[in-house]
Amino acid sequence: MLDYKDSYILNLLISTNQTLNMLDLSKLLGISQRSAYYSMSRINDYLESIDLPKLVNKRQHGIQIEQIVKDKLHKNLFTDLQKVYLSTQKERTVIQILMLLSKSNTISIQYFEDIFEVSRNTIVSDIKEVRKTLSKYNLALEYDSHVGYIVEGSPLRKRSVVLSLIGNYEYLLKINAYGLLENDEVLFVQSLFHKVEEDLGIKYVNNTLVYLSNLIAIIKKNNLDEIMFNDDDKKIITDSKEFDAINEIFKDYLNEKDRVYIALHLLGLRIQNIYSFETYEDEYIIDIVKFMMDEFSRRTLIYFDEDQKLFKDLYLHMKQAMFRLKYGIIFQNELKEQIFENYPQVTQITEGICEKLEKRLGYPIGDDDIAYIAMHFGGHLKREKREFPKVKVLLVCLNGIATSKLLKKELEYLLGNIEIIDVVRVDEIEEYKDDVDFIISTIPINDSTIKDKSIQVNTILTDNDKQNIMSLFGVTNPIQTDIDLSSLIIEDIKEYIPKNKIEDIRRKILYRISKKYYSIDNHGRMNKPMLKELINENNIIFLDKVDTWQDAIYESGKPLLKTKYIEQSYIDKVISNVNELGPYIVIAPNIAISHARPEDGVNELGMTMLLLDQPVNFSETTERFAKVVVTLAAPDDEKHLLALQQLSRLFMESLDELLASNTKEQVLKLVEKYSSEEN
Repeated sequence: MLDYKDSYILNLLISTNQTLNMLDLSKLLGISQRSAYYSMSRINDYLESIDLPKLVNKRQHGIQIEQIVKDKLHKNLFTDLQKVYLSTQKERTVIQILMLLSKSNTISIQYFEDIFEVSRNTIVSDIKEVRKTLSKYNLALEYDSHVGYIVEGSPLRKRSVVLSLIGNYEYLLKINAYGLLENDEVLFVQSLFHKVEEDLGIKYVNNTLVYLSNLIAIIKKNNLDEIMFNDDDKKIITDSKEFDAINEIFKDYLNEKDRVYIALHLLGLRIQNIYSFETYEDEYIIDIVKFMMDEFSRRTLIYFDEDQKLFKDLYLHMKQAMFRLKYGIIFQNELKEQIFENYPQVTQITEGICEKLEKRLGYPIGDDDIAYIAMHFGGHLKREKREFPKVKVLLVCLNGIATSKLLKKELEYLLGNIEIIDVVRVDEIEEYKDDVDFIISTIPINDSTIKDKSIQVNTILTDNDKQNIMSLFGVTNPIQTDIDLSSLIIEDIKEYIPKNKIEDIRRKILYRISKKYYSIDNHGRMNKPMLKELINENNIIFLDKVDTWQDAIYESGKPLLKTKYIEQSYIDKVISNVNELGPYIVIAPNIAISHARPEDGVNELGMTMLLLDQPVNFSETTERFAKVVVTLAAPDDEKHLLALQQLSRLFMESLDELLASNTKEQVLKLVEKYSSEEN
């Protein structure tokens, strides 16, 4: 008999409009492709036991299921599964945006309520997210009592968004197309593209043609605005061999403007360096790259010190990307999944940078471009030897796709840089146990051979579960370990050091030791504290005002001085830097983050927050006022990142509430809120 996960997969395969592949199942269920293969094997055993044809997985085509299986099982099996697929809010808003950009019928809150079978409050919340997402691309969601919701903005940007969403969420259309397209239409367009390939003597990446086929099927069934090209661009496109092929094969299927638009995408796939078209000035590209590097430094406090290779790599990528982004040309990054896996935290930071960049450019930046940009930043860190290995963890659950996804995210959040290789059943542990470092299970495991590396937890982790997990992973305090080690080294060599130099040398030794990147392995876990572990009641200061910005820096850093987390030299260096470089520590109106380099006097990781009733100006020539002054003492370039990301979210979403706080309890409540949410 099939378990919940296998039943869920079979139900998806039976109910979907299009053919799913193993990667689709992996994304939908949050499991590895290896686990999906095991489920398919068990499903085939089940189908054989009831005399039905087996599933067949065909390369480039996906999982084939015969109609007799659908007919036999669709009505009679899995009656306990009320929904074939429970979409997240993000997935729901993707479909809503596609509908708003494509459909010509009246769309209202009631319309979405009926489509998604959710409450009015849920749709109201969705609409806020839709409006927020569209605004990033200079598109506005408006409402008219007669025609419902409509999207105002450039037709080019509308299509760019549609194609971007298809590329990132094509699996959703396979599950349920919601009337946006017809599967037969998609297959027909794909057959036309195969004729184009034969005519041009070229083979395109299959996914590229699938995305374009979905777009064309949406265009044919709905009412997308037409694209207008300037004369020069149009001439280059229509003079190409790609247009000749598209014009001949699609002449009875698409109008001329759409044929030009599709030819542009095929031309973009052939030409990597698009210099023939309207290009952007070098200074504009340089400004964009500087913005990206500065934003990375602002979010991480990692500085690049004139890294010309990083600048050149980002410049070349953005030079090519700008034209693609403008016209929404598909860009396939075959290394995308590998990059996301190898640079998880850098990817997260890059996504935030690209989100701001999208607002600046007015064009969507897809995962493929984000991956390449993350690779360049990650490559810089690797050249600087700032890399860390992962530990492999196996997650064992009895039932529930949603609960296993939740537990997986919670473990990744708690443990940082780990690799959860799969979510499996108890009887599958044997196939994995020699390949993993730890096993975390929501059900009992009766296997003495893995006792020392396994633990049972609740589906929603309790504080006791978290403590037990951290004990299993051998979590220690690396900062204290380093301090102890530095003291031992000094003890061994102090007879060779002048007495007045011992403390300076001890700090230098501690700094060099702590420069390594702590990572989870079989001996310990990287110590990346959350915001609430750094900001406590002893590190919050309220003052009516200060006389000078120098006083603000000193008052903010005073708790760290008192606890010996920093030396006086650290505060002196911050003040010196502001005098030399200007008010760089004022990162936004009312917010200053006082910081210098680790070697300037950091002993331990720490953070304080000074809140002023009256703002202080950090500049004598311009208005750079701040009412919140945070002092950050980071002993290396990595340990503070999680807390800094959480602090950034607090500033972005709750700054007014923070500024209105007048007690430590109110501040700590906000700190707790952003320490417990996913970053």
